Amino acid sequence: MTTTATLPTGNTVEIKTPMLAFLQGLHQRWIEEVRRVLDPARANDAGLWLRWRAIQYLKTSFHRRFEREQRAVINLHSQLTGAQATHLWAAGELLTQLLANLGPEVGLCHRQAEFATVSVTILDALEYWCQQVEEALGGVRWGKVSPESRHLFEVITWDEEVEGYQ
Repeated sequence: MTTTATLPTGNTVEIKTPMLAFLQGLHQRWIEEVRRVLDPARANDAGLWLRWRAIQYLKTSFHRRFEREQRAVINLHSQLTGAQATHLWAAGELLTQLLANLGPEVGLCHRQAEFATVSVTILDALEYWCQQVEEALGGVRWGKVSPESRHLFEVITWDEEVEGYQ
């Protein structure tokens, strides 16, 4: 996804609005995007090029998107309890390790069953990450978020490299 989301915080109602609805919408769109890429590539009759493109997506666009969200979340560390920070670290580390261990595309794209297992695991890890972010930051009110942090959330979906191809 390559659009930016503008976060209105000009009036009192907006300043008191919790982040939860924004995060849920952001995550729902992201999970749908990932499913649109991975589901066809997981099919039994999917060819190796479809799996190869899905792996490329995970290693590039998906990975950059995850890093942007991770930076935005880390920037709000002061809003987290110790337990929330620990859960977010674990969820983030899980996704980071899964992406790091994708291995060479040449091998994985030739093994449909293994690709299907890995892609389901990544999708489950993404859903867990999103759940942890929503639970940790959902109650934070936009008025407590600095303009710098707000900007990080506004540009989570912006991928300059993808924009160059459109």
